[in-house]
Amino acid sequence: MERSSSVFNNQFSISQFGEYYLPSVNRNTFEKVDSTTAFKQKFKQDIFAKDTLHIVLGLDSGLLVNYILEAPKTDGSKYIFVELPEVMNMLNIEIPTEQQDYLKVISFDELTHHIESAEDDLYFIKDQIAVTLSLAASSGVIEEYSTLYSQAYRTINQHSISHKTNFNQKSFFEQQMFNVVENQLPASLLKNKFLGKTAIVIGGGPSLDLHLEWIKENYQQLFIFTVSRFAAKLSQAGIPAHIIVSVDPQDTSFEVNRDMMKLAGESLFINSHHVNHRILAQWQGKSLFLGDQLPWIETDNILTIGPTVTNSAIRIAIEMGFEQVLLTGVDFCHSPTGVTHAKGSLEASAGSKNSKIHEWVETYSGQIAETPIQLLYAAQGLEEEASQFPNVKIINLSEHAAKIKGVAYKNFNDINIVSAQCSPAQLLAMIPSNTDNESSFLSTLETEVIDAKNAFVSIKKLSQKALNLTNSARKLKPESIEYQGKVKEIDSIETKINKKFNRYNMSIKVFGYFEFSQFLTTKKKQDWSEQHMLKMTKLYYSAYEVITQKLQNLTETSIETIRIRREETKVQPNIELLTIGWNKYNQPGRVWLLEQKLNATSLDTLSAKESEQLAESKKQYQEQLTSFSHPYFAMKKTNQNLDNTLAKILDLKKHNNIKGLTLLINSIRPLIEKDAFAARLLLLAEHYIYFIEKDFESSLQSLLQIEKADRTELELKQLLLVALKLHQLDLAEQTIKSLSLYSDEYFPQLAHIFSLQGNNQQALDTYLDYLDKYPTDEGTLLKLGIFLAKIGQLGGAKSAFEQVLSINPDSISAKNYLEQVLQQA
Repeated sequence: MERSSSVFNNQFSISQFGEYYLPSVNRNTFEKVDSTTAFKQKFKQDIFAKDTLHIVLGLDSGLLVNYILEAPKTDGSKYIFVELPEVMNMLNIEIPTEQQDYLKVISFDELTHHIESAEDDLYFIKDQIAVTLSLAASSGVIEEYSTLYSQAYRTINQHSISHKTNFNQKSFFEQQMFNVVENQLPASLLKNKFLGKTAIVIGGGPSLDLHLEWIKENYQQLFIFTVSRFAAKLSQAGIPAHIIVSVDPQDTSFEVNRDMMKLAGESLFINSHHVNHRILAQWQGKSLFLGDQLPWIETDNILTIGPTVTNSAIRIAIEMGFEQVLLTGVDFCHSPTGVTHAKGSLEASAGSKNSKIHEWVETYSGQIAETPIQLLYAAQGLEEEASQFPNVKIINLSEHAAKIKGVAYKNFNDINIVSAQCSPAQLLAMIPSNTDNESSFLSTLETEVIDAKNAFVSIKKLSQKALNLTNSARKLKPESIEYQGKVKEIDSIETKINKKFNRYNMSIKVFGYFEFSQFLTTKKKQDWSEQHMLKMTKLYYSAYEVITQKLQNLTETSIETIRIRREETKVQPNIELLTIGWNKYNQPGRVWLLEQKLNATSLDTLSAKESEQLAESKKQYQEQLTSFSHPYFAMKKTNQNLDNTLAKILDLKKHNNIKGLTLLINSIRPLIEKDAFAARLLLLAEHYIYFIEKDFESSLQSLLQIEKADRTELELKQLLLVALKLHQLDLAEQTIKSLSLYSDEYFPQLAHIFSLQGNNQQALDTYLDYLDKYPTDEGTLLKLGIFLAKIGQLGGAKSAFEQVLSINPDSISAKNYLEQVLQQA
């Protein structure tokens, strides 16, 4: 972390409410109201959200820590307070022993180490992190807090993404096991079927809107791949895709992509083996899967390529033989106007995230554009893909897309299409029906999964035996024959697992990546003691025990799903059994697949109860397709939240990012009529743009437009800076008098302004009043000495410089000034 440039005075004040605080950090905040009231007004109940890792930047003189410790303990949550080192050194925070696991106070460097320790990885995996700015940090006055926020945000975000990638193996496995019965036909059926032809991959980026007309005009020549969330948009435009691609395992994926569910009759669905089961199980059309059907059986299928669905769609096109792959809506960044997604999407209407600090990339047009780090990783993934397939021309049709090595930009008017001469209907006709050999498929699959379940049960029993042997061995002397016998038995168990269950072992280790990583050690082998080896052995077989139990549960789910699907194939299925099964796994839409299979006679013979049960499933599925209760649909409210927008503005200003400030202004503008805070932020951002451009007159006008009642210390500091730039001393005096109400630190600047105005007596009085309260402030003593020397008061100047040297004998500045004064005397 950068060293602080702010001056923190190590002097506490006692508020009228009897609370100790640092005025140099919290100014006069706690003189207006007591800290508890201030925190309740600012944070409400958000800071007490359950099952959350709360990372709080700033301690508010330690009062915010006390506020959390004195409140009832928040269920499932932990608190990490991060403070600037200069402020931390002035505070003495003691956390009760019994609450040290619940709340920590650390520096930024310690935060990085803590995150890497994996202690709180579960919060990262579940995306249950809340970053909160203290009152001092959120004011924007101390710029080091803004730097702290941007650094902490990036550290947290990068860790969250990398760990989701590592630990999401569990969700991949879980969805894969849900999907085994649906994943019947591999995408490799289409390998090299379109050699030398042109395909277009359509993503959800904003450039799609610029190319829709060209796609319509050339539709008969194009072979279209689209990401699932924009399939319905294309269909509505009269250009249904040949192939719809979806890969995400998250439950919210159904809500994101549900509009595609009505397109089963017009497009082929290609899904990752771990796509969310609610999408695949309720899809009523033909589908092919990527990757392996079962985790323990490798196949020569087309792989799922991450990190985004677009990366996978491009790989599918390449594997199918297309040698020219066009991209539209594949921007990997926001548009020049800050738009994040193509029109018609929830993301587009929600706008960009006003409080998120993103990365910036160069586009083909030579401009820079904002991008979330996830898309930056996706762009890097595509660069690797392009280098792996140099004979495939990958062309982006948008000059506003992120510039990627190996991916060329071309205007669509310069594209030569080599048509595949294949319509979506013709493509669907190429794909066999799942029902052709369904009975045989289900029987074979059930046998395979039952074998796996039995293997996991056996491995669990062996691991439990190994744990019992380990516990027994810990009570024995290492040199004893009995101890050696136990160790030998444990080794034989490992050999048995590796030999008899080798085909499942890799799946167990991958699924249990986190659990198995716990037994790894940084110690060198020659430093292992017998007790250390036994401890590692216990962790190792404990991981086996836990993971095989979880995999056993997953195989049981698969077996139950297979049996439900077998019931669906019967001429007269058990409707109650089916509807209960569909409800259990949140797949009520399978009612429509059942009705496709049943003939009219079977439907006519249903009892009233059975008809009612099917009708209820239809109703539940319709609710899935139309309900807006899922948190995903609250995105606009989340994106428009302005809690940390000030920190983003200051981060953009720090990097002189005029483009970013302009985009943020455009995003905030719709909010200003009803939100005075939004209006204040907009004008502040405008000021920074003008200031960076050295247009100080316009900068001043933006600041003056902020209502006086809404001006905080931050705006007043900027107003003072601009007033001095423009030599408007009266405005500077007026402003600094307002600033002095926040903190005494402004009095030396007020004295300097008095001296510039020729009001020497006022300047002297102001210096002396300040130094009466802060007699050891070296910087102000130097300023006083310089001022006195200028007005001919050499004796007073000499005394001021000597006082500095009494405080700091090594002050070179004081020595030089004193020498000059003595020469003049």
